[in-house]
Amino acid sequence: MGGKPIKGNSRRRLKLFLTLTPLLLAVACSDETLSLFFDIPAPTAAEQAAAEREQAAAEAKAKAIAEKKAGGPNLTAAEAAAKKAEEEAERPAIESVKSWEEAEKLLPKDQDDGVDWVAALRKGVVKPRAAIDGPGNPQANIFKWDFYFPGPEPEEDAYFPHSTHTEWVGCESCHPRIFRNREITVVMDRIFEGEYCGVCHGTVAFPLESCARCHTAQAE
Repeated sequence: MGGKPIKGNSRRRLKLFLTLTPLLLAVACSDETLSLFFDIPAPTAAEQAAAEREQAAAEAKAKAIAEKKAGGPNLTAAEAAAKKAEEEAERPAIESVKSWEEAEKLLPKDQDDGVDWVAALRKGVVKPRAAIDGPGNPQANIFKWDFYFPGPEPEEDAYFPHSTHTEWVGCESCHPRIFRNREITVVMDRIFEGEYCGVCHGTVAFPLESCARCHTAQAE
């Protein structure tokens, strides 16, 4: 008797291995290689050319997507410097003033005589950069889901424009530190205590006393 007999499980594993191995080899082979072992014709010149065009189109699409994410096509150092100089030459006049008093004179005001930063952005009085080094489109990631927080009465519903906020700040500025999720209850008492909207409004954004800016029914 030569060697140990092969048990049932071992026989099944060996059979499975012998069955799958040719299939795996076939999958791994190219059409040209398969044509040597099986009755599969090699691709014609036209088919090969079509496959190459499809591959080139896919690569061009991937490159365009990568360039869009990077803020534009890859530039040489000289081209990038020239583009940056051109962008800097178009900066708004407000960036050259030296004091807040001078800047405030150039900024549009709201109905409460406070600075209307949205109007300043729309009119080009200010022109935020997308990043510290300047490249990219600051309008590229505007999130346009605007809605109302329901108030105790319809005239107290508060308008919240994601679109306006994301022209200035990224999502991570508010989520999840200030607004954890969509189911939270926002009340004015907590806002006046510096939570939720009160983190920015009354400090770097228009004051909480400008009621009609959010409670639009009151403006009407």
